[in-house]
Amino acid sequence: MSDIKLVRSHSMPIAKARALAEKAAASLAAEYDLAHEWHGNSLHFHRSGVDGQMHVTASEIQLDVKLGFLLRAFKGKLLQHIERELDQFLPAKQVRAPAKKTPKTTARGS
Repeated sequence: MSDIKLVRSHSMPIAKARALAEKAAASLAAEYDLAHEWHGNSLHFHRSGVDGQMHVTASEIQLDVKLGFLLRAFKGKLLQHIERELDQFLPAKQVRAPAKKTPKTTARGS
């Protein structure tokens, strides 16, 4: 069972999504001293107390991380940091803003 599970949707070619996943993983690996390697479209990473994978598909990136006993206390902080890293490298989803409503004007007769 994963301690941290994230899914980010994307609309990029899988090669570009893999490249961005690699950038995010490399940044996290440098900071947390993680070893990482690709197995097909899954990036596996590990170190003492951390084991996980980032699986890249044609429409999303799925992250599953298992934390050792001592690191579970930092789960919230780690999750926030991972989300920031992924958001930094993955393009933001374009969200359509709701159309502005124009106030209705009514003519009042005298």
